[in-house]
Amino acid sequence: MKRIKFRIPIDKVNYEFFNAFKWFMDLVEWGYGDTYFFLGSDVVKLVEIKFKEDLKAEEIVKKLLEIPHVRDAKLIPKNDHYLLYVRANIFETPFPKNVLEVFDIQKKGVVVFEKGTFTSKEIYLYVICEDELVGDVISVVKKVYGGELVSIEEYSPEDNPLSKLTGKQLETLLLAYKSGYFDDPRRITLRELAEMLNLSPSTVKEHLRKAQRKIFEELIG
Repeated sequence: MKRIKFRIPIDKVNYEFFNAFKWFMDLVEWGYGDTYFFLGSDVVKLVEIKFKEDLKAEEIVKKLLEIPHVRDAKLIPKNDHYLLYVRANIFETPFPKNVLEVFDIQKKGVVVFEKGTFTSKEIYLYVICEDELVGDVISVVKKVYGGELVSIEEYSPEDNPLSKLTGKQLETLLLAYKSGYFDDPRRITLRELAEMLNLSPSTVKEHLRKAQRKIFEELIG
């Protein structure tokens, strides 16, 4: 498998979906760990954000929630920056026709859009894919996003036991992992994680316990 890095100038991204967030990007000094994953008909986006100046988080969240296809949005304080959580419905999102090619290519095999970084001027996008899909991925990212190829490197995935988890266990575990719950020190608390999932802390803790047990059973036996 390969890990491909792209650079995307912000001024080359010009479609309704992105324009809905253009005001938000203008407020950003930097973003780190930009990543997303699919949960049913929704796409969940997580990214650490630092704004150019002091802003009221509740006003930004309110404006994000006014975007029709956004189902949920939260800004969780992290020292001098925030963790942004956004959940949107794929089918209600105003993608142009060629953006659907990004979803189509994921049907051909393993194509994972990994963590990225961005500023108000450019985005660095990372994609993991099977060797035979490298050409297709490069072509689609250039066509849809105006991406410039930066590098291609080898990527060796490990066996994945996540298929044994229930949908809710997988959602909770993915969100916990990608938001830094398992980091040392933790970048998000159990209560903050529960808030993003709209669940009680005890329920989230139970989902994580069961998910981890299943994974250990697969790995250790």
